[in-house]
Amino acid sequence: SWWRAHKALDKVEVEYDSGPIASLDSDKVSSILRGSFEAPKAVLARNDGDATAALKAAETVVEAVYEVPYLAHACMEPMNCTADVRADSCEIWVSTQAPGRTRDAAAKVAGLPPHKVKVHSQFLGGGFGRRGEVDFVEQAVTVSRAVGRPVKLLWSREEDIRHDFYRPAAAIRFRGGITGGKVVALDARVVTASAPGFSRPGPPMYTLGVYDTAYAIPNYHVTGYNADLGVPFGFWRSVNHSHNPYMMEGFIDELAWKLKQDPYEFRRSLLQGEKGRRHRGALELAAQKAGWGRPLPAGHYRGIAATEAYGSWIANVAEISVKDNVITLHKVVCAIDCGVAVNPDTINAQLEGGMVYGLTAALRGVIHIEKGAVVEGNFNDYPVLMLNEMPRVETYVVESGEAPGGVGEPGTAPIAPALANAVFAATGKRIRTLPLSRHGFTYAAGRRT
Repeated sequence: SWWRAHKALDKVEVEYDSGPIASLDSDKVSSILRGSFEAPKAVLARNDGDATAALKAAETVVEAVYEVPYLAHACMEPMNCTADVRADSCEIWVSTQAPGRTRDAAAKVAGLPPHKVKVHSQFLGGGFGRRGEVDFVEQAVTVSRAVGRPVKLLWSREEDIRHDFYRPAAAIRFRGGITGGKVVALDARVVTASAPGFSRPGPPMYTLGVYDTAYAIPNYHVTGYNADLGVPFGFWRSVNHSHNPYMMEGFIDELAWKLKQDPYEFRRSLLQGEKGRRHRGALELAAQKAGWGRPLPAGHYRGIAATEAYGSWIANVAEISVKDNVITLHKVVCAIDCGVAVNPDTINAQLEGGMVYGLTAALRGVIHIEKGAVVEGNFNDYPVLMLNEMPRVETYVVESGEAPGGVGEPGTAPIAPALANAVFAATGKRIRTLPLSRHGFTYAAGRRT
């Protein structure tokens, strides 16, 4: 049984070589990220106008550094796989987001041609990008081949959290130039602890959500630098849009407040013409449905954020109150322009699920590194949002005849900046590093009606 194997494993004494990252810890990760903003090998992602000259001539320069930590996927079903390797065949039962990759990896380990491998793809039990990896498949196939019998592999929760392919730690340094009451320049230096294992044409994938915004800023300069620290990297729901919009929309909010402008109206003013049309449409619908500009109950505050992700444009408004550092999230309003709405019920479900996944990360999510290893191991020290903590969520879809865009990924993107911007409105404290628990905040869901 699994329990017998688990107890037997406890009795095995293993000596580990921690490898080249044995001295790595979270403080060093942060130091490397922040020390790489001027890295000479940074890749140019966008270069409109002359941001350097515009910043030098600006009446006011606003500068801020934002940072996010590593995150685990914490799928409710830990990684697992059943494999049956025989002399001339291999059969696998697995929850996977990549059946083809699973087949090829199993074939290589089993020493068989791919057509001799049969994959039974099961329900995921949570994927979020983690089940696109094949490390646990390779383990099961390795053991089955060695013992000549079917093997069921099931990781413990601690193994699952401590041996993930993590969402990378990342940092961005922003500099915004203001002249004549307008933003005339934006310089963004994106640094991430890792990068995807494949190339793509154009700017680096890890600059998405920063270089490709529709904000009409005449001098717009973005670079990206891959400070690969050796920590395993994997896709995490919404990938780079899970954190880059938090940092980008946080800084946009800072510019609005610096100019003493309403954060919603400020964004609208930057989203002009055809390029900003769909971005503006999602922003306006979210603001309208949230009652932006109308009086709030005493002690309530709002924050707003919007971004483009996966061919869709999405905006959130978070309504909160804060007392004794307890954030009560009363309501989240989400609006999306995802083109033709093929199945509205699916859209709503995906937006709500994506939102709560991103909300957990914004409130509590952090993986610490100590001596090259992950500290957290279970839900006691890597807590996720519980069912009774789900806030009230309203979702709205912009009527559109455009080609369908994504809905499974974008929902994660705007909740962190909307929430952090609301916290600033409520407390005057600008949150530039996540999670909010790092700043002494705890959380309570508002009453759902």
